[in-house]
Amino acid sequence: MGDSIFDNDGYVLGEPGVIEQLRRSLPQGWSASKVAVDGDRIGHITEQLENVPTHTTHIFVSIGGNDLRTFGHLLREITQGARLEQLIAAPLAEFEASYGAMLDKLLQHGLPVTACTIYTAIPFAEPEMRNHAPAAINAFNVRILQMAEARSVPILRLDKICAEKEGFAEISPIEPSSQGGQKIVDAILQSFTAA
Repeated sequence: MGDSIFDNDGYVLGEPGVIEQLRRSLPQGWSASKVAVDGDRIGHITEQLENVPTHTTHIFVSIGGNDLRTFGHLLREITQGARLEQLIAAPLAEFEASYGAMLDKLLQHGLPVTACTIYTAIPFAEPEMRNHAPAAINAFNVRILQMAEARSVPILRLDKICAEKEGFAEISPIEPSSQGGQKIVDAILQSFTAA
């Protein structure tokens, strides 16, 4: 479930997207379904839930990056002397409320849920994004980690899994490349053996 982290097919032309990589990597007899939609935000998870197959046993959700993009314009104000903490205080509170409600809604279904952090090593072209986005995203990741821990929800640390340039698609640097996608898949599979 989620956004283009799992729905990255259009950004890895000629190569498998995350869902196909996962299906190829699963043990025999297992299956994987994708309800994630490129561009979706936290508020879209309710719609995605309606498409979750009835035989689902585990949910992995990667969402929030597109919500953060709506706050990106604030980072330009840092070059004019604004402090990052002050700029993102209101967005952080808004994000925490919506993300927490989203996790609660997923958990109501009684299935094991694993959430993902938002990766921070994106090779942004814009200097203000390259210089300040990682610190801003990290602040949101701290909230994701806190909310997940409070609900005993395991986390996939995408900020650590996709930490090198080759992990991001050439077409769009905010999407996982085929290499990045395989790292995500490997982490998903490792989460089952660690459970």
